[in-house]
Amino acid sequence: MEFVYKGLNPDGVQISGTLESASLEEAKRQLRAQGIIYSSLDAQNGSLVDLFGILGTRMIPSSLLTRISRDLAVYLRAGVPLIRALSLQERQYRNEPKTERFFASLITLLDEGKSLSAALESQNIYTIPSFYLGTLRASEDRGVLAAVLSELASYIQVGEQIRSQLTKAFIYPGFIVAVSILTVSFMLSSVVPKLSAIFETMGQELPALTRGVLSLSSFFSASWPWILLLIGMITLMVTSALKNRPAFRYQVDRILLSIPVVGNIIQTSDLARFSAVASLLIRSGIPIVKAISLAGGTLSSSVLKAQFAYGAERIVEGGRLSTSLAAAEHVELDEAFIGALAVGEETSELPSMLESLSELYMERNREMIGLFLSLLEPTLILVVGGIIGVIVTAMLLPIFSLSLG
Repeated sequence: MEFVYKGLNPDGVQISGTLESASLEEAKRQLRAQGIIYSSLDAQNGSLVDLFGILGTRMIPSSLLTRISRDLAVYLRAGVPLIRALSLQERQYRNEPKTERFFASLITLLDEGKSLSAALESQNIYTIPSFYLGTLRASEDRGVLAAVLSELASYIQVGEQIRSQLTKAFIYPGFIVAVSILTVSFMLSSVVPKLSAIFETMGQELPALTRGVLSLSSFFSASWPWILLLIGMITLMVTSALKNRPAFRYQVDRILLSIPVVGNIIQTSDLARFSAVASLLIRSGIPIVKAISLAGGTLSSSVLKAQFAYGAERIVEGGRLSTSLAAAEHVELDEAFIGALAVGEETSELPSMLESLSELYMERNREMIGLFLSLLEPTLILVVGGIIGVIVTAMLLPIFSLSLG
């Protein structure tokens, strides 16, 4: 958001100008940080693009957080002060107003005496992952900020690469599904109705399969707007329930975990993520209970989140993480994972064991996704071919019966 101000600069000279800020309070902080005593400060009406760009905060893109972390680590290792490093980064995003405001906000908060983790938590441009903030907070206390920023960048980049591979892997199956839906819809709405007019002139009783397909075609042709509306409403309701009703989300996640191949992929993906984040947090000096809680909060499955939250609670009571996770009734975790955790706890090498588990489950997840897609693609082709085959057979049966008669 753009603000117009008038006031006195540190030399007592009357000045006026504009500045970019996320809110009025932050604009005031920026002026105070520059030593400007303002007499007026008002928001300037901006474009619709600016308006929608500042409504609320959203999770910071992984790619952006990776670049920021890696560049900051390089600058800090080179001896560049933190505020100066952020100013150098701010110049790289002149063409991205929201990111530029993000850096300006951080610089203002740091000028006020806040730490980097506190500044990231206080700014309201982007939402920063809780595990990231916790790791930074611990590294600032220990004086190893540059090293931890580099490790965080590497972890986030690996996660982004996995998500990118998943997206690319599902492009072809998604294409098959889209084409099949369009093909079947076209046949039911255009091809079948034309053939039904021909069948009416035959004056003979149609086979049951043909009558069923014709009835389905008539229903689809007459009701497709309502069908699309119903699908849209159901999608919105389910999406809203998943977001706002934890109990519903929990039950859906529980069902997904019970599906043989899909459940294994979800579990291995979350175990890999938990192991990587927990290892990073513990090695950064965060107490194990808090590290487990923060790492568990990054998981995609609410069932697994609840299981690791239970494990963290039992640690507070003096129990072991491996024992607690095995005793939890949410979902049965991989025995190899539980066993490896137990060994890490017994040998006091839990961070190293978690790091090894992260690499193991990332590789296993890639293999399982590859297997799942190798089975999914031919299955989709068979299903689509079967549906089209049924429609074609239903249309040919009356013709065959007529020729045989």
